[in-house]
Amino acid sequence: MTAILKNGAVFLHIPKTGGNWVTKILEELNLIERHIAHKHADIDHLFYALYEIPVGRKAIARQALRELISPSRECTSRPFMFCFTRNPLTWYESWFKYMAQPRRNWRSWGREGGAAKWHPNMMLNGLGSDDFNQFIRNVVAKRPGYVTEMYGWYAKPEVDFIGKQESLVEDLIRVLKIMEFEFDADFVRNQEPVGVSPEPKQSIEWDYELKREVALYEYAGMIRHGYRDTLAELGLAPGQLGVGTEP
Repeated sequence: MTAILKNGAVFLHIPKTGGNWVTKILEELNLIERHIAHKHADIDHLFYALYEIPVGRKAIARQALRELISPSRECTSRPFMFCFTRNPLTWYESWFKYMAQPRRNWRSWGREGGAAKWHPNMMLNGLGSDDFNQFIRNVVAKRPGYVTEMYGWYAKPEVDFIGKQESLVEDLIRVLKIMEFEFDADFVRNQEPVGVSPEPKQSIEWDYELKREVALYEYAGMIRHGYRDTLAELGLAPGQLGVGTEP
């Protein structure tokens, strides 16, 4: 469920971006007030949950969500929100490693067309393969630019802080300082990783042309979230494409 911090802030957990580690640290620091809605709820589903949570045993969660939407704190009209992204190309690698595990075996997550069974990665159901490049081709055939699209559900303009999985530790420390929490930064730095998937039996080696194709589909996300170096390595940086140069 989505973590609501004691200051009313909301941690939006994008899959495969280090969110389990972030949640663990927030718990260890005793900064979480409650959990509501879906673990990976994006902004729309977080607020949509207000109408989907049934009465009765989930009445407390319903009330908590009402309080989140209409905070009683002064000088604020909405909660502080933060999330983390990662290089879209390594996101695909991480998802492949995770789903290729025997205990996962490309299981389905959620169900398309059903709000009650929503999961952000449900569009990838049925696209698995023992071959990494075939998995990527399956995604491209169904949902080109999927990771950039998914990031757009979370990293909207109203989100106050967007960190990176590649600098997760320091970015978490940074956002906690922005929120003016008192905590031991060295404690955060000394914590072990959480939920790192083992290497699959078949190594991940991108087909170079496929990698360039996917990078083009994910171009907007890679530019927005700061992965120009990867684009440059593939000969796809704005200047290399003749974009953003003087006429």
